[in-house]
Amino acid sequence: MNGWSHPVAAFWAGEDLSFVEQMVILSYLDQGCDFTLYLGHAVKGVPEGTTTRDADEVMARPAFVSADPTRKQLAVWSDLFRIRLLQDHAVIWADLDAYCLRPYDFPDGYAFGENGEGGVLSGVLALPPASAALRDMADFLAGDDLRPPWSKRPASAVRGPADLPWGDTGPRLLTHALQSSGEISRASPPPVFYPLFRQTLAKLWRPGLPDTAISGPDTLSVHIFGVTKRVMATYWQGLPPPNSWLARAAARHGIRPDSAPATGEPLPHKPPAT
Repeated sequence: MNGWSHPVAAFWAGEDLSFVEQMVILSYLDQGCDFTLYLGHAVKGVPEGTTTRDADEVMARPAFVSADPTRKQLAVWSDLFRIRLLQDHAVIWADLDAYCLRPYDFPDGYAFGENGEGGVLSGVLALPPASAALRDMADFLAGDDLRPPWSKRPASAVRGPADLPWGDTGPRLLTHALQSSGEISRASPPPVFYPLFRQTLAKLWRPGLPDTAISGPDTLSVHIFGVTKRVMATYWQGLPPPNSWLARAAARHGIRPDSAPATGEPLPHKPPAT
């Protein structure tokens, strides 16, 4: 597969795709990746040539997902889907804000990256089906006791995964499981999958900043993060500032952002970070 060790798979159950998701998908397809997008429902804006499949083939829509899902419901659904997918298929998972720069070649079946703050993130993730961490995550989320063993917060009523705090079904659970199993040693350093994080994300929308300020020679993926869409929706009508990394990435794939602007919950009113 032209340098790819595994097929790549993603999941989407939100609104129609914005230019961000479109350019991320094309960042894989344009490099000859065997890429599949699992959909929770039909959406517009899927790039031509994308293989799509019904998410129900992997797992049914969870009962906690309402007719008009909240951001948290969608996030937890995605976390549960990712675990089931990796249990059943030898693929590399990619969030639809994980922009690919170069093929992912991880023949041992392990692909995940450190966040630079002592944990790992799940934006790009592969674990062998026999992974102890993968098994432990699935067992925890299917169990009766959903009190996170890594948390120091007082125990509260938790009826199911959707009642856990944001992130407990995703990066925090993943970090704990990998640390417990010892598989955390397989983590790639931050520059590989997360060259930008939190305070440095503004580089994505800063006009004129060169690509070398965003990614380095070891970078395989630039994670855009959902807050970036919210920044664009709040300050620039969902469009990337001209000559920003985001604008250049869209142009690289022939995408016009104004045909599918980014959307998202507005941020508290303050000047965007630059």
